[in-house]
Amino acid sequence: MATITLSLVNKDGDVLGTSTGDTLVHIDTRYSEYQPGDILVLESDQDSIELEVQLDESLPPSVIVLKGGRFEFPIPFCADRDGYPIQAFTGDCHWGYARVLDPRERSNFRNLALNSHDLMDQAAIYPHAVTNTGATNPRFIARNAIDGTFQSIHHGRWPYESWGINGRDDAYLEIQFGRTVHAEQAAIVLRADFPHDSWWQQVRLVCSDGTDITARLEKTGMPQLVDLGGVDIEWIRLCDLVRADDPSPWPGLTQLMVLGHLL
Repeated sequence: MATITLSLVNKDGDVLGTSTGDTLVHIDTRYSEYQPGDILVLESDQDSIELEVQLDESLPPSVIVLKGGRFEFPIPFCADRDGYPIQAFTGDCHWGYARVLDPRERSNFRNLALNSHDLMDQAAIYPHAVTNTGATNPRFIARNAIDGTFQSIHHGRWPYESWGINGRDDAYLEIQFGRTVHAEQAAIVLRADFPHDSWWQQVRLVCSDGTDITARLEKTGMPQLVDLGGVDIEWIRLCDLVRADDPSPWPGLTQLMVLGHLL
């Protein structure tokens, strides 16, 4: 049986609150606002463990796999909050949890890519989104494409954050699952702030098992489904993006979903 711990640690390394258990842990802070430098630390005595996490009450719960026994989530401030709900991590009362996933839940049909807690420079929890764009503005980084927010009719801070290509014609977005998953479909949600936005009329999806699919897309912000054929994969890459003949230089991706179940 695993032991998991969720703690709030300040910039000096002092533990302000902690919870340890074998199935469920939670953070419950009352009458105390987060301060710059505060970090939520999720730990396990197992090197790899599947959990459901929700580290702020405004974030969608996400099924993740924790690798290496430790994940640090710095509380976002200032511009770093642009990728999160306006109310996230604010105020003087906070609640969050992590629980061990019941094995019976692994067969549930779900969005395997969803991880509202993904961070750009970490490799501790999966799914994890990586890209080659070099973008650092929180409104346009890779994690925005897997955070579970589908508002596509505008661009900017939450709920209109997205993945942007930062002017690169060779841009790609890769979702790493951290284990093998069974994928039935991909759903692509383009950013649709027209006429500010352009869009991709053709994309390529490449998977770790060798699956290679070219898909045509329409000018819409609604989900566009691509059949993956029921493949067992460790990652999927969106690449070879062909922009439509449009005067705008700014296409964007609101969400990339991967539908299937855990193995």
